[in-house]
Amino acid sequence: MLLSPQAERNWEGLCSMLEDVLEDQSHRQLFALELGSGTGQHVIRFAQKMPFVTWQPSDIKEESRDSIKAYIAATHAKTVLQPVHLDASEPWEKWAGLSRSSCDIIIAINLLQYQLLQNSTGCCQWSRSDPQTKWPFDNIWGVCY
Repeated sequence: MLLSPQAERNWEGLCSMLEDVLEDQSHRQLFALELGSGTGQHVIRFAQKMPFVTWQPSDIKEESRDSIKAYIAATHAKTVLQPVHLDASEPWEKWAGLSRSSCDIIIAINLLQYQLLQNSTGCCQWSRSDPQTKWPFDNIWGVCY
């Protein structure tokens, strides 16, 4: 398993923000896609705190996907799916066979600042949220528009 000191330091704040955003959705099962899951530490912590969310981790690097698998096995996380290869620079139609409407939540932690603007096209296309929801993700993705 890979270990990121930064992930250990910042998971609580990130988790708190997600819990605030999702608090009125906890009555139903949600599906979340995490782009660039890295070590897998965040997705495991999120799953422990928010069991009403099924988490789909993803990463372009095999080493990261192996680490995520190890965290899933070590923690017996029941709401974290096996990681998939996903290149966020690709158009969303190519994202691990996921349809655009299949995700209730799409998160990218420490991903976009490492992307060239032209490589963020896939992320930006997925950022269109339903204006009837209170999801603040358009604000986060606003730079992509």
